[in-house]
Amino acid sequence: MQDFTDLTYTTSQQHKDSTEACIKGDSSDLEKMQTQITTRSPYTADPTLRNMVNGIVAGSHVNVHAIEAVGKTIIRDSIGKSVFGYKFTRKCRAKSLGNSLAVKIASDSAFDHALLFQRFRVVSKN
Repeated sequence: MQDFTDLTYTTSQQHKDSTEACIKGDSSDLEKMQTQITTRSPYTADPTLRNMVNGIVAGSHVNVHAIEAVGKTIIRDSIGKSVFGYKFTRKCRAKSLGNSLAVKIASDSAFDHALLFQRFRVVSKN
């Protein structure tokens, strides 16, 4: 291939991530992961769905664990309909815990978590 393309194969500095700083960072990350898994283990007899990072328990509306059933429902509903005539609605999609999280500000209003995160990023850049 080198002869055909008139290019030569060269290598760059190997094992750049073996520096002392990278090793310390990897070790620190491993400790954090180990702590998270032991404090919020996903391997329990408790059948509820929960976020491993913050421990928030998913409500009954979350159905992302049944994604295969959601997909089969969409396929069943689309059979016999025109490709251009079928509409995917919000009620037919898989709902994850992230879709339903919002930061409550008052009883009559709430901010979407993604929008709030985006606003924090904009503020932090200034």
